Amino acid sequence: MLSIHELEIVVNIFLQNLGTWLIVPMQAITALGYEQFFILLLPTIYWCFDQALGLRVGVIFLLGNSLNTFFKFLFHTPRPYWVSDQVQAYSHETSFGLPSGHAQIAATMWGWLAVEVKKRWFKILALILIFLIGGSRLYLGVHFLSDVLLGWTLGALLVWAFSAWHKKIGDWLSKQSTLVKLLLVAFSAFTLLGLVLGLRWMVGPWEMPAEWAKRAGEVDPYNLEGALTLCGTWCGMLSGYVLLTARKGHFLAGQGDWKRL
Repeated sequence: MLSIHELEIVVNIFLQNLGTWLIVPMQAITALGYEQFFILLLPTIYWCFDQALGLRVGVIFLLGNSLNTFFKFLFHTPRPYWVSDQVQAYSHETSFGLPSGHAQIAATMWGWLAVEVKKRWFKILALILIFLIGGSRLYLGVHFLSDVLLGWTLGALLVWAFSAWHKKIGDWLSKQSTLVKLLLVAFSAFTLLGLVLGLRWMVGPWEMPAEWAKRAGEVDPYNLEGALTLCGTWCGMLSGYVLLTARKGHFLAGQGDWKRL
């Protein structure tokens, strides 16, 4: 019986057979799902448009990345070009495959921005980008179809959960003292990190199968650097927000409050 990956790889091969002329367009599209793109976008929203919106986008971004790291460690599955010589690697990735980080972050970020913007044209644009970013990962040979589908699903669920709970949690936090808020920032950061570290400890010693290693190149899929960076970013972003708003309150850049800076 064929494994699911042996069945799914047909999708990657079909897309790559459309021609190498798609490499550059697909690499450009996939860039809209990279963490670096959103890291540049977040401070723009925060400082130039709306402080509270920037915070919400930042929180859901970091939650999405933490969730993705957790599930990648949990499933520890290969990428298409790790398991088949028929798939060309038009991009090199060092982490596990399932779920697709690009698909998940695209669904999370563009999905949440669509919720915030509330314009029909933007919702259509967001859906197109989410679809194209996920599809680009299939063409580039770095994800199976199941990776992308699970990424989209997790991203959509996170948007739904965040939409349902962020206001209630925000209202409760607004009534707490600055000290309590800072303690909660530290607790939540180390909780997110602890989930990943705990899972890594439970997995124990792990060695990449030789068949994967010979095609994957230099990879370190259980590298904890990303999880540690997320923890530090979470602490820095939220503690900075708590201290800034405690001193100066909230501001909307579009209403002239940029002078507070």
